Amino acid sequence: MNAPRLRGLCWDHARCVQPMKAAAARYAAEHGVLVTWDTRPLAAFNDQPLSELPDRYDLVFIDHPTVAATALSGRLTALDTILHPQVLADVASDSVGGSQDTYVWDRHTWAIGVDAACQVAAHRRDLLERLGRAVPRTWSHVVDLAGRHPGAVAMPLYPSDALCSLLSLSAQYDPASLPGSPSWPHPEALALLCRIARAVDTACFELNPPQLLDRMAEGDTIAFAPLVFGYTNRSRPGAPGHRLHFSDLPSPTGRPGGALLGGAGIAVPSTSAHPAEAAHFAAWCARTDVQRDIVVANGGQPASRAVWEDPASDAAVGGFFRSTLKSMATARVRPRDPWWPDYALKASVELHRLLAARTGPAVIGAAMNRMLEEFGPTRGGTSAGASVLEP
Repeated sequence: MNAPRLRGLCWDHARCVQPMKAAAARYAAEHGVLVTWDTRPLAAFNDQPLSELPDRYDLVFIDHPTVAATALSGRLTALDTILHPQVLADVASDSVGGSQDTYVWDRHTWAIGVDAACQVAAHRRDLLERLGRAVPRTWSHVVDLAGRHPGAVAMPLYPSDALCSLLSLSAQYDPASLPGSPSWPHPEALALLCRIARAVDTACFELNPPQLLDRMAEGDTIAFAPLVFGYTNRSRPGAPGHRLHFSDLPSPTGRPGGALLGGAGIAVPSTSAHPAEAAHFAAWCARTDVQRDIVVANGGQPASRAVWEDPASDAAVGGFFRSTLKSMATARVRPRDPWWPDYALKASVELHRLLAARTGPAVIGAAMNRMLEEFGPTRGGTSAGASVLEP
């Protein structure tokens, strides 16, 4: 009997591609199941519906805000109908923050979290020392740094990242400030975002997190990125360019909080010809030993808390895990309501356009809420604000 062949789709960054290729090689040797990987851009991972993908995939990396809408469309396999409950319990018990809970919706598990990230701050020690500045802990310190040293502060303002920043800042000022709530978007948060957007280089409007971190590490201008999803490829010893160091987000008070959860999970499309084999591969990738010995060793970011707390793994990523674990463990899960993907896609593009045009916060706030009427909770059949899990 021929060995099963699975085809997967990940996003086109070494953080995803390298560990998945290494995992496929080990899995083939141990289990006789062959897995090959295609890639798609990060923007497509964030925004492209599963319905737009060809039916040939058995494994697909997905972002947690799409879970409800995709599950309702019938495009996903409920993994709890295949995997033993103890397997899922083991994954959940070792998950860092909400990295696994985010893929449970309507009493079913729709993906296995194998990659973890959240919003953090990044800095260049050498540049901050040259400027005689400490790592900013409050937003007033960030604004002061940006004003006194043009170009020293940068933030990814690609559409999806601009919206994530607004979600995070609003949560810092008021945890209840969610799309669909009376306080969305929080006026002080929106005013702060507008102020920062006007202070940073206009190139930030076309940069996603890995692109901004690449520019920060390879250039000699950006000293501090206050709000960016973390990537260990830039903190590891021997990383190309200048090593970056990561820490908790600044906040209005200097106390950490408000970071949004990122990361990714492996889902099995309902069109897969080998759903059982695919589900077992996904669960295998979440095992603590695989997360430590394959994912971390090949440039990935594990979703295993045991690995985040492992000193040897932390040393391999230059202290990234230790420096950001508090943010990771308490990160807020982005809205997962069925209406959210449509709203997020449209609102992020509009927010990006208005910020780039230096539009005032009152006008932007009105636009964000106006779009809720077209794409928000009422259109989705619910009356409540967006649901956000807090691990």
